Amino acid sequence: MTQPDAALTLTPRTNWVFGYAQAVARERGHDYIGPEHLQLAILDNPDAVPVHVLGSLGGEPREIAETLRSAMRSDAYEPAANRNRIVGAAGDLARRFGHDYIGVEHLQLALLRNRECLAIRELAGAGVCLDEFEAALTEQMRS
Repeated sequence: MTQPDAALTLTPRTNWVFGYAQAVARERGHDYIGPEHLQLAILDNPDAVPVHVLGSLGGEPREIAETLRSAMRSDAYEPAANRNRIVGAAGDLARRFGHDYIGVEHLQLALLRNRECLAIRELAGAGVCLDEFEAALTEQMRS
């Protein structure tokens, strides 16, 4: 996996998320990795901090992942922003936190700020308060 920025490294878990997202995309016949693929990869990683935070807020990561998978099979599914846009935003967030790496938490925050994409609409549709999720994840990253 190529580094998005020479000054930032990807954590092992972030590399795993990208690999899993690529597998999800291929499985669906997509030749790109979009926010939905990344969100599924995060939700399917039970050890990821965003999954723990989501669970602490009453979210059900597995159920949300299944709902997102179903929505991606719909004829109405249209992909949103590409991986590079999300990674760029995650890198900007990492720098703001003073981090020299891009973690899964940075990816999740970047996804949460992309509210028009299907992945985030599905989170909201599952009853997740996006602002609360973002605040709790940010707080977790600061502690």
